[in-house]
Amino acid sequence: MLALSTGSAFAADWKPDGPIRLWIGYGAGGGTDVQARMLAKELEQTRGWILVPENKSGEDGAVMSAQLKNEAPDGQTLGFAITTTYNFAPMNSDNISPEDFTYITTTAGSQMAVLARTSSGWKSLDDVKAAAEAGETLVWANWGTQVEAGAEVIARKLGITVNHLRTAGGKGALNAVVAEDANLSWGGGVQRPLVEAGELTILSSAESTHLVQAPDTPTLKEQGIDLDLGYKYIIVAPKGMSDEVRDTIAEAVAEILNNPESETRKFIEKQYPPAPVIETGDALRKTIIDGYAANVEMMKALVE
Repeated sequence: MLALSTGSAFAADWKPDGPIRLWIGYGAGGGTDVQARMLAKELEQTRGWILVPENKSGEDGAVMSAQLKNEAPDGQTLGFAITTTYNFAPMNSDNISPEDFTYITTTAGSQMAVLARTSSGWKSLDDVKAAAEAGETLVWANWGTQVEAGAEVIARKLGITVNHLRTAGGKGALNAVVAEDANLSWGGGVQRPLVEAGELTILSSAESTHLVQAPDTPTLKEQGIDLDLGYKYIIVAPKGMSDEVRDTIAEAVAEILNNPESETRKFIEKQYPPAPVIETGDALRKTIIDGYAANVEMMKALVE
């Protein structure tokens, strides 16, 4: 936050030259889409900027990002995705690399969970293992390659077999398990109302810490599975954006997220508790690059 304050002295002069295109790397209706559109609305209210959100889903945000990297780095075209788009998806794409982008700011952190229907009676990964050993076919709903790899890591650690179902975004994964097309899924936070309603049960935290919704449920690491699939929501631009433009946008977003009355902040507090997560500038870039290196090692271990 100090960096944002000191940067504002030289950043305040930049203003967008017309509407800003905000490309959303996931489909309509999911947590990424809802958050991006709320933020766009409040940026218009606080700064007078006109933002035009557009969904460009596919391949964990890589479809959107492959188009974004070829745009001018002038602040007129931005991307909204998750950190996985930049620290994992490039391993499966010839079209993008972590070096192709300017990383502006994060907005929120995930509440990454392993989920099952409450009607299954499962309350832990041990219950999943017992069901598989009793002959039940397991189908795991995954919205991208990283979480699919994570599901496979867990299955191998448990000594069981799972079938993988690819879905369109986190909402698609939840829909699949609720509709009984799958009996396991991931949730990054959008699962909150279904957990509160008693339809879904959190079997494990896939973060480095316990989840706000399930503080007594162990993490994967506490169960001997060395996996942390937590991610952050992130605003990016093409490589080469000036510090002036980058810091102006980051400052405008921080102003909204630090406002207790902000609708975007309230959404984040409810959906991705406990509060917004703001990381910017060079520190954010380092987080992405380090995360990419860690994911490369995870995939190496998976194929060995």
